[in-house]
Amino acid sequence: MNRSHTYHPVVILGGGIAGIATALELTRQGLPVALVEKTPFYGGRVAHLCCKATTACQKCGACLLEERLRELLAAPRLCLYPHTTLTAARRENGVFYLTFRRQPRIIDPLLCVDCGLCYEECPAVSQGALIQAASSLNHPRYAVIPENCLYFKDASCQVCQKVCPPTVKAIDLSRREELVTLPAAAVVIATGYTPADPCSRPYYGYGRFPQVLSGWEVEASLRSGRTITRADGAPLRRVAFIHCVGSRDHHHPYCSQVCCAYTLRLARLLKNHHPDLEIASFYMDLQNVGLDHIGFQADVSREIKVIRGLPGDVTSAPEGSVYLRFLEPETGTLKTDPFDLVILAVGMAPGPDNPELAALLGLKLSPAGFFQAADPQNRCLTSQPGVFLVGSAEGPKDISACVIQAAAAAKQVCRYLQRKS
Repeated sequence: MNRSHTYHPVVILGGGIAGIATALELTRQGLPVALVEKTPFYGGRVAHLCCKATTACQKCGACLLEERLRELLAAPRLCLYPHTTLTAARRENGVFYLTFRRQPRIIDPLLCVDCGLCYEECPAVSQGALIQAASSLNHPRYAVIPENCLYFKDASCQVCQKVCPPTVKAIDLSRREELVTLPAAAVVIATGYTPADPCSRPYYGYGRFPQVLSGWEVEASLRSGRTITRADGAPLRRVAFIHCVGSRDHHHPYCSQVCCAYTLRLARLLKNHHPDLEIASFYMDLQNVGLDHIGFQADVSREIKVIRGLPGDVTSAPEGSVYLRFLEPETGTLKTDPFDLVILAVGMAPGPDNPELAALLGLKLSPAGFFQAADPQNRCLTSQPGVFLVGSAEGPKDISACVIQAAAAAKQVCRYLQRKS
């Protein structure tokens, strides 16, 4: 079924921190906005990041999302389209006609009470048939993913629908996807990034050694309240961080800009939780972190060992550890030390859908694969009038930079619409 919905002056693609901040700025200007998100939940990557405060705030920016999510869900003049993907786009007389595939809202948000029984009882939850939002502000907190659901494969399972309390009856597996066409005067690309593949450095053993994790996995574990331990469950004694995984190499020559900051903040957080923990952080070059970067680096150096030089490889060691081989910068000698856990600081990679989305909207991509800004002095603008960029869809940025650029993008959109009227 194809439905044509109400005209919106602005359609924003991407419901992460950049898309949310832009939507809120535009609604404050009185503009009706449609915010489209391809996953079932709003918040994007930031929703999976942990607060890194120790005895004081480390200004990681993770907390900036929660306040904006609350505003988003209560904002007037804002239509939300979760679990919705752009499939076609055309432009006539200055108006964009965007066609989306909208996944069925199998769990009715008006009926669901977020009890979680469906999630607990789903026999295919480990295959991703039913997922839970990282942020409790999303409602419903749970979503059925049709491509992973047994019911949509062969109609063999209706457990979630059956366990939903009879007084609620929020789940209806018979609902189907629909095609939705949204007319708009302007489009904002806020589709974000994807974490770099930790397997891009195979010599670090990701996927082979359970002692090797990505920074993204550690963040998500801490966010959910899980304790980080050795692979055998014993307490950690020695931890190593390795910077620039998926950045500044032959295939990804750019700097991801955020890795140094989150790695050092994460290292300080672990040290704060476990004062006896020995931590080493291996880097190539250090990006400045925060306004008082000199003071920050001095504090870091007192708490953890910061080593300039990336390790050569990771090999198996006895007693549930791994060996890390690296060059000791002070002596120039090759060392091989055991570590209970190795955390790979993965960088930012462009979204996998960027080429398809660029083709639909007639946009250019940078050599790295991010969306190309038309003006280096105004990186919200694209080569297509009426299409704007915000956040890490345009290139690597931290959370604060995404929020700042969202305000700038909203101003550019308002000026464009004023010129058209």
